[in-house]
Amino acid sequence: MDAHVHIWSEKDIPIVTAEARRLGIDRICVSCLADWDWTSSKDPQAGNAMVFAAADRHPEILGYVYVDPRQGQEALRQIDAYLDHPAMMGVKLWISCPANDPVVHPIAEAASRAGLVMLVHSWRRGTRLSKGYQTLPRQVAELALSFPEAPFIMAHMGGDWESGILEVANAKNLLVDTSGSINEAGMVEKAVEILGADRVVYGSDAPGAGYLPNLGKILSAEVRDADKLKILAGNIDGLLVRGKRRSRHKETLSRLKHGKALHGDTRKGSLSA
Repeated sequence: MDAHVHIWSEKDIPIVTAEARRLGIDRICVSCLADWDWTSSKDPQAGNAMVFAAADRHPEILGYVYVDPRQGQEALRQIDAYLDHPAMMGVKLWISCPANDPVVHPIAEAASRAGLVMLVHSWRRGTRLSKGYQTLPRQVAELALSFPEAPFIMAHMGGDWESGILEVANAKNLLVDTSGSINEAGMVEKAVEILGADRVVYGSDAPGAGYLPNLGKILSAEVRDADKLKILAGNIDGLLVRGKRRSRHKETLSRLKHGKALHGDTRKGSLSA
């Protein structure tokens, strides 16, 4: 179950769904970037409508509502508009401000009340820090600690994963995803060591980054098979069940536990890239 997938336009939908099916990924959690630039969202409603219309056609899609925290009431209206959609599973924040800005608080409160997951972009790595507001891991942790009943996912392990993992360790309601083009030995192992396997989820950032390399970093990690099952499916599914959201994910865990998913048998020592 991929916790971090994007579409930019309608043409991306058959690409991300077909490739997910080819690789045995049963569910993809999707948000739409559409025509947003780095600091402003021109029309988030159009992108959100695209995601949930796609979910009506493709049962593997679960949807995030993308919101710009600076839009205040309009952001809250976007959340309300999709609360009853069966594919609605979370909220993703646009990078128009740091995650610990007070303007984010009404959105976090609304998401918490509705049992929604909040996916927060975080990046501290190289020159991309100059684009938009690249929220730092400590700022994501501050937001999560302000809303201890709400589940948060920090994207990309914060970019600089070695420091990012440490900065969010005390925010127990915050998980990290594995998404992006960073494929470095030890990142999954370190996240499991510091945070515990219960706080790591599989994400790819597809189609900007591939499903396969992000699966590979988990499948090849030197962690227990039981931990890989949590990262690949169990943890994100648990968040949806806890939030009383329909995960539409009835068979994946059973298939994984019985050795029928992804790259073959999942018994001890058999999960490999």
